[in-house]
Amino acid sequence: ACLYAGINISGTNGEVMPGQWEYQVGPSVGIEA
Repeated sequence: ACLYAGINISGTNGEVMPGQWEYQVGPSVGIEA
């Protein structure tokens, strides 16, 4: 659930929510890479 939420938040709300993006940048990069 956490990983899925991270991808969705980073991909959708990443540009809209800079604060959330920074928090999800770690997990997102790991999953994307």
